[in-house]
Amino acid sequence: MSHRIRTLARYSCLPMMAAALMTAAGARAEDVASDADADPVDIVVTGAGLDTTGLNLQARQTPQSVTVVDGARLEEQGLNDISEVLEQVVGIQINRTSALGTDGNNYVARGLAIENYMVDGIARPTGVYGFTEDTADMIAYDRIEVIRGSAGLMTGTGNPSAAINMIRKRPRMDFHANVAAGVGSWDLHRLEGDIGGPLTRDGSIGFRVAGAWQENDNFVDREHVDRKALYGVLEAALTPGTGLTLGVEYQNFRNKGASRGGLPLYYTDGTETNFARSSNGGAAWSDFHRKSVNVFASLTQAIGTNWRLRVDAEHKSGLYDETIGYLFATGVDKQTGAGGTLYSTRWAQDLKLDAVTANLQGNFVALGQKQQIAITASHARSTNIGPNYPGWWFGGAYARPVSIFDLLEDGDVAQAPLDALGGNNGDRVVTSSIAGVLRLKPIAALSFIGGARATWWKKDTYSEDAAGQVVWLPNIKETGVITPYGGVVFDITPSLSAYASYASVFQPQTNKTLDGSTIAPLAGNTTELGLKGEFLGGRLSATLALFRMLQDNYAIAIDGVPPLPDGSTPYRAVSGVKSTGIELEVRGQVLPGWQVAGGFANAKAKGPDGALLNVQIPRNTLKLFSTYALQGPLKGLSVGGNLLWQSSSRAEYPGPLGAIYTQGALAVVDLQAAYRFSENYSLALHVDNVFDKTYYTTVSTGASRYARPRSFTATVRGKF
Repeated sequence: MSHRIRTLARYSCLPMMAAALMTAAGARAEDVASDADADPVDIVVTGAGLDTTGLNLQARQTPQSVTVVDGARLEEQGLNDISEVLEQVVGIQINRTSALGTDGNNYVARGLAIENYMVDGIARPTGVYGFTEDTADMIAYDRIEVIRGSAGLMTGTGNPSAAINMIRKRPRMDFHANVAAGVGSWDLHRLEGDIGGPLTRDGSIGFRVAGAWQENDNFVDREHVDRKALYGVLEAALTPGTGLTLGVEYQNFRNKGASRGGLPLYYTDGTETNFARSSNGGAAWSDFHRKSVNVFASLTQAIGTNWRLRVDAEHKSGLYDETIGYLFATGVDKQTGAGGTLYSTRWAQDLKLDAVTANLQGNFVALGQKQQIAITASHARSTNIGPNYPGWWFGGAYARPVSIFDLLEDGDVAQAPLDALGGNNGDRVVTSSIAGVLRLKPIAALSFIGGARATWWKKDTYSEDAAGQVVWLPNIKETGVITPYGGVVFDITPSLSAYASYASVFQPQTNKTLDGSTIAPLAGNTTELGLKGEFLGGRLSATLALFRMLQDNYAIAIDGVPPLPDGSTPYRAVSGVKSTGIELEVRGQVLPGWQVAGGFANAKAKGPDGALLNVQIPRNTLKLFSTYALQGPLKGLSVGGNLLWQSSSRAEYPGPLGAIYTQGALAVVDLQAAYRFSENYSLALHVDNVFDKTYYTTVSTGASRYARPRSFTATVRGKF
C-alpha cells in the first residue's frame, strides 16, 4: 500500500467507528482499528466526528446502549428504507397508525417517541415538521447507528428515547461495482447500483456513486409508492495530513392514494369491525410527496501527531407536499357506515437546512495512561415556509360526514377546494452549541468519561399575509442550556466490562406559568447500568442494560383559574414521565457460518399521575435475526430467518359503549434463503410473515393500521 493510500485511509471520512463497533461482533479484524486507545488521528471519525461521546470509542468503552445495523445486514435482510431498518432494531417499537410518508408513521424507544434523526452526525431539527428522515432510501447509507437513551451531548434537544444516526457511504480503496434487481408482492420492482473506487493511480482520490429506483403497490388498496435516490461522493487526500470530502444526496419519495389515518376498531353497537387488511380509509386523490437535495463537505486536518480537527458543512434543500383526505371515526354504523368524518387539507412547504460542525480531538499522557479529549462546536439554521391552505379547522366541506363504505369501495369521494388562500407561514430554528468531553484512565482497566454541552436554541414563527406583509414573531428562546454527560467503564476481565452512565437531553416548551413566563425546557435524564462482553474470541458480543429515565418540568394545565392575558391556559411544571426497563442484545458469529443479531427489550413509561403511557405499544419485545451459510456440497447456499415476538397491548381510549380493544401477544416469522451461483452473481428470496399473521402495527380506537400480510421478494445481485 502506497503512502498516499495510507494517508487517504487515515484522514478521510471512511466509516471506521461502526467498524470498531463491529469488531466485538465478529467483523474482519483487518477492517478496523485494533487498538481501542489508538491516537485519534489513527481512528477515522464517524460522519461529523460524533458518536455517543465525540471520542470515537469502541462499543466496549462506550457507557451507553448502541446498536449498529451495517451494510452487510442491510443487504442480507433486504432492508431498503429506514423504516424497515428501525423495525429490526432491539428496543424500538412501531407506532404506525397510517401510511409511510405521513405523520402517523412513528417509532418509540424506552416508552417515548423517537424525535432525533442525524445524518453523518448532523442533527435534523426537532419540533419542526418535515425534517425527519423516515422515508430515506438506504442506497446512500453505509450503516445506521442507534443510540438509546438521552443523547443530549450529540443533539442537545429531543426526547430521552433514542437518536438515529445515518452514516453515508464513502469511497473504498478498491474498485467495485454492484447491481441488483428485485421483484416482489404487490408489483414491487426495484433497481439499484453502486460503483466506486480510486480515481488516481496512487489512490489519493476516490469516488462512489449509488442510485436506486423502486415502485410498488401495497397490501392496502390504492396505495402506490414511487421512490428514487441518487448519491455521489468524492474524497481526496490533499496532503499527508489533510483530507477533503465532497458529496451530494438526492431523495424523492411519493405515496399516492395513502391515508393519513387508519381504520376504526368498532361499530357503534360495540362489536369489532374486522375490516379486510386491504381496506383504505383515505381518498383516492390523497398524495404524500417528499423530496430533498443534500450537498455536504468535510475537511479533516491532522495537527501534530496527537490532534485532529474536522469541519463538516451541509446544505439541505427540500420540500413536502401533502394533499390529505382521510377518515376518522371511533365507531361507524354497521349497516350504513355512517359515523365517520372525512378530514381534508393540504400541507406544503419548502425546507432548508444549513449546518456546520467543528470537532477537535486529541490525546495526552498522564498517570502513565493515554487520556483523550474532544471539543465540538456546531451551528445550524433551518426554515420551513409554505402557503396557507384551508383545512378541517374551517369545518364545512373540509370536515364532512362520510360513510366508511364509500371510502373502502374505491376512495372516490369529492375533493374539497384546496387552493392556496394567499400568504405564507413557517418557522425558523437556529441552534448553536459547544460541547466538551474528557476521557480519563487512572489505570488501564478503568476509564471515566465526563462532559457537557451548552445549547442556544431559538425558534421564530413566520407569517406573510396576502398583501405580502412579512412578520417574524419570536416563539421560543433557550440560552445556554446545559446537558451534562458522565460515565464510567471498568474492564472486569479482558472480555467483560461493566459500565454506568448519566446522560441528559432537553426539549423547549411554549406553555406559560401563571406569571406569564415560559416553563423551563422539558429535561430528560437517563441513568443506565450495564455489562458488555466479547466472547468466542471476540466473534460474539453481548450487552445487558438497565435504565431509568425521568423527565422534569413536565407541563400540567392548571384548572380553575382564568386564562392568561394572551388567552392561553396557564401551566405548572412537575416531575413528569418516568420510564424504566431492561435491554439484552447479542450480535456476531456463534459458530463458523452462523450469524445472529437481536435481543429482548422491556420498557414501562408512566406519566406524572402514575398511569401507564403509550399502552398501545407492547411493553416487551423480542427480535432475533439469524443466518447460516452451508458448507460442503451446498456451499454457496445460506438460509436464515427473523423472529418478532411482542407482548399484549391495548388501545389508549375506549370505543363505543366503553369497549377497550386489546391485542394479545403474538409472534411473526420471516424466512430467507440466498444462493451464490458464482463469485459474481447471487439470488436471494425473502418471505415475510410466513404464517400470514393478522395483527395491527398499533392499536388505536379510531386509527389502526394492519401489519403487512405474507409477502415475497426475489433479488438478483451482481458484484464485480
